[in-house]
Amino acid sequence: MNPLYYENCFSEQLAKDLESYLRSAPWYWGYYSHKSMMQKSSPHWSIIFAGPKSKSQEFYDCEKELDGVIKSLWNYIKPQFLENDMLVRCYANGVTPGMDQKLHTDDLYPGSKTCIVYINEQWTADWGGETIVWDKDKRLITNSYLPKFRSTLIIDGSCWHGVRPASTNYCSDMRMTVMFKTRPSNWNS
Repeated sequence: MNPLYYENCFSEQLAKDLESYLRSAPWYWGYYSHKSMMQKSSPHWSIIFAGPKSKSQEFYDCEKELDGVIKSLWNYIKPQFLENDMLVRCYANGVTPGMDQKLHTDDLYPGSKTCIVYINEQWTADWGGETIVWDKDKRLITNSYLPKFRSTLIIDGSCWHGVRPASTNYCSDMRMTVMFKTRPSNWNS
């Protein structure tokens, strides 16, 4: 699956509500990935909204755990881009200036997807923070996406990707994203 990138894909009001919510929500340092993936992700801030809470817990349909503005966002995103998928994880990532992120894949299960929703209303190219997509051998950058307000990137769960650090010289904001991790609706049948 080639990366799918969409701009202005949900309402400006929903986007502003989402940014306001995330700016006032409690963030937690670090995040342990699911046991089938890396044992511990690179350092970053996170908020877990739905899905496994520990690395020993199995995936399951976690859509009913969503509420508030995150549920509103999912209800908008799912029918447009992930109609035949089941939500198995949802969380926010926050990266502050200078934080390096490791290249990684999210889920090797066939048909799994990662939907990245970019939150920051104000972001410039000088600040960095791009999502970088690599080839399967991690030798070539195939795509690069700035964290543009109200945009969404959907990649295959097995796709190598990472985040360029936000500039310590020019950026004073946290780069915020909401992640929807899915598998095909029939994955556990």
